[in-house]
Amino acid sequence: MASPRLKEPGQGGALSGARVLSFVFVVLTVGCSACLIAIMAGVPVGFASAIGGAVAGVVGFFILAFGSLYEVKTITCSACGQTDQTLKHIGTYNCFNCSTKYYVYDREVKSINA
Repeated sequence: MASPRLKEPGQGGALSGARVLSFVFVVLTVGCSACLIAIMAGVPVGFASAIGGAVAGVVGFFILAFGSLYEVKTITCSACGQTDQTLKHIGTYNCFNCSTKYYVYDREVKSINA
């Protein structure tokens, strides 16, 4: 199986758009759910909206601070010098030039075989 890599310049932009849409969807879903739960619990509508907004803000902060959905990482092969871009949490990556395998996760890039 071939390693996923970004082959076209537009793919990075598409991944950024997908990140924004995912973030907006999650924050709105969490905020609306918290607001509806508060309304069903008998809280006045104005206060329930504030609760929903606060919960959505906290979730949004944690997504931005600790999440890494669709982040791109530039990898340089230590064996041949080939530079490629792939997803940050991809797992394994095969160099397309010399077939060296790497383990890629977050900040860690280790050669599996030479």
